[in-house]
Amino acid sequence: MRDAEKRGWIALQMVSGLGPVMGRRLIERFGSPEGVFSATAEDLRCLPRLSDRVRQALTSGPDERKIEHSLAVMRRLGAWIITLHDPEYPIFLREIHDPPLCLYGCGDPGCLNRSGVAVVGSRRPTSYGLKIARVITADVARAGIVIISGLAQGIDSVAHRSACEADGMTIAVKGCGIDVAYPRSNTELVKDIVRKGAVVTEFPVGTAPEPRNFPGRNRIISGLSRGVLVVEAGLKSGSLITASYALDQGRSVMAVPGSVVSPMSAGTHWLIKQGARLVDSATDVLDELGHPAMEDGPAPAAGGGGPGGSVPPDLSPEELVIYEQLEDGPRHLDDLAHLTALPVSRVSGLLMRMALKDAVRVLPGQCYQRNP
Repeated sequence: MRDAEKRGWIALQMVSGLGPVMGRRLIERFGSPEGVFSATAEDLRCLPRLSDRVRQALTSGPDERKIEHSLAVMRRLGAWIITLHDPEYPIFLREIHDPPLCLYGCGDPGCLNRSGVAVVGSRRPTSYGLKIARVITADVARAGIVIISGLAQGIDSVAHRSACEADGMTIAVKGCGIDVAYPRSNTELVKDIVRKGAVVTEFPVGTAPEPRNFPGRNRIISGLSRGVLVVEAGLKSGSLITASYALDQGRSVMAVPGSVVSPMSAGTHWLIKQGARLVDSATDVLDELGHPAMEDGPAPAAGGGGPGGSVPPDLSPEELVIYEQLEDGPRHLDDLAHLTALPVSRVSGLLMRMALKDAVRVLPGQCYQRNP
C-alpha cells in the first residue's frame, strides 16, 4: 500500500463518531479516504445520517501530526495495517454488516484468513471452567483450527495460552490501541501470541481500553471466526454479547454445560436452551465446523488436574465436575451428589463410567477417589 493511501485510512479511522457502516458508505461514494477528505461540505450534506460533528471533522482535513505519530509507533512495534480495500483483509470479517475500515496488527496477518473458532468466557471462571477451556482449546488448536479470543483475564487468556502451548495458532482482538498494554498481566502472553499468530484491533494508536470499546471488539472476535464457543458465562456476561453477534453474522454458537448450581454456568445453559450446540469435547467443535476429527482422538492438555498430574482428556463436563470434587481426597457418593447438585443415581452412573476410564478408583462403602 502506498504511504499516502495508508495515511488516508488512518486519518479516516481517527474521525471521532464515524462508525464502520458510515465509513464504508463514504468510501463507496468518494472512492478512497483521500476522496472523502477532498469532498466539499455540500457533497457531505447529501449523505443522510452523517452528523454535523463528523461532517466538520472531514472538511477540516486530516490531523497530520497525529498520523505521523501513529506511523512512528507502528514502525517501532513492527505493526501493520490492513484495510477494506486490501486483498489480505479477512474474508469472514468482510462478510459482516459492519466490518472495521482497517485493522492494526502485530504478528502474522496470514492467520486472519485461516479457519478459526472463538473461545470466550468469564473473566472470573471456576477451576472447572479453566480446566475444560484448557483441554478443549488445546485439542482444537492441535487439529489446525485458529483460536480467537479477546485477551481478557480468565477464559480468554487460558484459550490463548493453551493454543500457544499446543503449538497452534491464536488471534487476540484488543479493545484498545495496538500500542496499549491491556491487561498488563498479559504482557508476556501477548509476545507469545505474536509469535504464534496475531494481535489485532480496529482502534487507532493510543486508544484507551474504555468500556464502550468492548462490544465492538466482540463483533470482530465472532466475525473472524466460523463459530463461537462459550465455556463459562453468567447471564449478564459479555460472552453472551459475542454469541449474539455470532448469530447475527450467521456463525455457529456452541456452549459447554456446567454445574446447575454455578452462576458461571447460567449463561451457557441459557444458550443451550436457545439452541446452541452442547459441547463436551474438541470433537464436538470440529464436527460443528465440518473439520476432520483428529485421528488419534483428543490429546491431554498440559498441566491441570491438581498436584498429581493432568486432567483425563476424555471426561465429559459432568464427569469433570465430579473429578474436581475429588481433588482433596476420597468422597462418599452422597457427598458428591450434594456438591455437584446432581441426582445420586446420575452421579453413581457417571462414577462407573469414570472408573471404566481409569479416572477414579472405587473404594469400600460407596467412596471414590482419583486414580493416581
